[in-house]
Amino acid sequence: MATEDFVYLTVQEAVKFHVLYMRKLGETRFGVFDRNLIESALARPKHAATYENADIIHQCATLLYGLIKNHPWEGGNKRIATFLTNLFLKRNGWRLETSTSEIVELVLAVESDKWKVTEIENWLRPRVRKV
Repeated sequence: MATEDFVYLTVQEAVKFHVLYMRKLGETRFGVFDRNLIESALARPKHAATYENADIIHQCATLLYGLIKNHPWEGGNKRIATFLTNLFLKRNGWRLETSTSEIVELVLAVESDKWKVTEIENWLRPRVRKV
């Protein structure tokens, strides 16, 4: 798939949304741990589209995986990973339909190395809908 067909998140947007979201939640431990890790995670969907002809679901899975496993933030890594993944879907005309408890199970499976990109993609496919 051509990368021009998708809207990708920038590092500046990711940082802005991280700070705003964590403040909204009343968190005191947040901020950038390593900008390079943010850049790496945000590049994953575009690389998947370019080199694997990945659709939106696979790109989304690579983004979520990268954001969770890279731990680029001082705090709130799993929360901002799901927030930014939802934002990526929304900007591209899709939405995630699931419960909070299912999302918690998903991110904990990823963080504990039980799930990789393929498992995330398989989990997302029946839960993502075109708007």
